[in-house]
Amino acid sequence: MFSLFQRSISDTLIRPLTTDDWGQLDAMIAQDPVAFLYAAEHLDHFGLPAPSALASRSGHGFMGIFVPAEKSRPVANPGLEPSPAPARNLDLGYTLGAASSSIAERLPATARRAAQKFLSPLSQINEGDQSHAPATEPAPPGGQLKLVGAFWLGSNLVPLVVPEQFRAAVATAITRSHRSLASIFGYADDVLPLWELIAGKLPLPLSVRENQPLMVLPDSANLAAVGRASLYREGLQAPQLSEDGARWARTSDRRSLLKASVAMFTEEVGYDPLSRDPAGYTRRVDEFVRTGRTVVATNTEGVVVFKADLGLAFGERCQIQGVWLHPAYRGRGLSTPLLAQAFELIKPRFPQISLYVNDFNTRARKLYESIGMEQIGTFATVVF
Repeated sequence: MFSLFQRSISDTLIRPLTTDDWGQLDAMIAQDPVAFLYAAEHLDHFGLPAPSALASRSGHGFMGIFVPAEKSRPVANPGLEPSPAPARNLDLGYTLGAASSSIAERLPATARRAAQKFLSPLSQINEGDQSHAPATEPAPPGGQLKLVGAFWLGSNLVPLVVPEQFRAAVATAITRSHRSLASIFGYADDVLPLWELIAGKLPLPLSVRENQPLMVLPDSANLAAVGRASLYREGLQAPQLSEDGARWARTSDRRSLLKASVAMFTEEVGYDPLSRDPAGYTRRVDEFVRTGRTVVATNTEGVVVFKADLGLAFGERCQIQGVWLHPAYRGRGLSTPLLAQAFELIKPRFPQISLYVNDFNTRARKLYESIGMEQIGTFATVVF
């Protein structure tokens, strides 16, 4: 269940977010929509539970950090390099009035009214089940709470904003949840300090990737000029690429695409995804084809030799994941025109394209820079 944490400031509350908090969470996401695309997509897909569901809801999904309104301004994170993304200088204490594409605006009227309750009374949190607020832990004075941070806790842990003075409380909530995590990812200045606090209480990770440039494609990028380059390569020791170039994946690509996806995942993460969850991974590949979220290029024998996925997508934004080129075609200058063609296909649906990449993957970074992508921040990922 959600918990009240008694610390040096005993009136901090960490609990699952509900429809009463929709407006505040939506406003938080709107302040940094590129970095918080995972949260935007998940909020759109999963929504938030009603306040009445808190009595039976365990600590997972969207979790919020609350303090009384008069104590809602967090301090800066000393000793950490600030992100180059201006949106990281957030004035927490979120107000309504997000962009016109706000998720909350699409809610039914009753849910929208609930989301517009800018401050959530504590009495609603514990209504009907006082067992979640131990008598030894005092309730916040005045009853008016404001959201100062949030994180997603599921198979992945994704911090949105975790102010420094609340990290210990968040770390306690995470370890008490006993969630089995596949990864932790997000802004490095949130992920890495949290990881330091919980590392000894979780299984050993496969890798900790501390520096992952978050990149975006600016409107000025000239994809057409790059994408028009010929895909024919003299002396290629493999079938030439199809003249179709990059295109949306089809059901007929399924078998070849699955092999390509497994090869990409194994190369990137370090293990074969079919060894852990073959049915789940296969479903994900099929779902991406069905919903138009995978771009491929094949050779003249119909084998998928290039792929890129829309790993996240919401509104006008998407985040590209799973970019891969078959080893037999590498080093021949094919990645740049293929990726440019892929982005040209994607932009009419999602004009704002982003991705993040490992800093040590110099080849990939040069590829993204070659089509005009620019770094706006730094992510970090812990992979289990």
